[in-house]
Amino acid sequence: MCNPTAENRCNDNGSTGTITAAVRALVPQHPACFEALNRAKSALPAGILYHSVRVYFYATAFLRRFTDDNGPWSSPPSPTPESSSSLRSTLFIACVLHDIGLAKDYDSIPEQFEVVSADVAATLLREHKIPEAEIQEAWLAMAMHTSPGIAERVGGIVRALSLAARADFGSYPLPPQERRNSTDEEEEGWWGGGHWVGKWQLPRLEFEKELGDAVVRQQKAPGGSWPGDLVRGRTTMGLSWEGVNPEF
Repeated sequence: MCNPTAENRCNDNGSTGTITAAVRALVPQHPACFEALNRAKSALPAGILYHSVRVYFYATAFLRRFTDDNGPWSSPPSPTPESSSSLRSTLFIACVLHDIGLAKDYDSIPEQFEVVSADVAATLLREHKIPEAEIQEAWLAMAMHTSPGIAERVGGIVRALSLAARADFGSYPLPPQERRNSTDEEEEGWWGGGHWVGKWQLPRLEFEKELGDAVVRQQKAPGGSWPGDLVRGRTTMGLSWEGVNPEF
């Protein structure tokens, strides 16, 4: 459970999204995590906020699942959430802020949103004295999360975040939902009573539309990229198009 200080940091600060007590209780108990969550809540639409928190749950499961297979590029192999006191916090921050660069506050920054998001998270992690190796891995994970086929080959947090985002979009299988034999207290909490808290407390809403609209609004997407595909899709449909971007 959130302690009183953490609970105060978890309060909704005028955000359009609401993080329930059940979800707040699963946030890693580190001041940097509450600061990151508050930033996401104050800057992102509810659909993108809920997507970002779901991605954390999925990424944690994928990171544990691939502990023994970190890809040909990982050196050294990335630790599991249990083997580092700060890694779970680093993973949460990378996930909950991985789309923060789409917030209107960052529209004037020329870099594409993935890089902006990674820079925001790296600054926050350094302010809280997170190990530099974890900051680097978080930065790479966030900057590369829209590069399927590349991020997965890196391993560790980079692969976990990419697969988690893909899973939430429906382009990769979700992690197994059976957790009855889990020894991890937090993971048990996600699936309490056999029901994932995200199904009811992190609704999908229209996050695909919100993401697509934000990418098109910023007009930063390089050609040949997923954001570039979204811009092309909107252009094809016309700027008056109000549905989900056809490139999703």
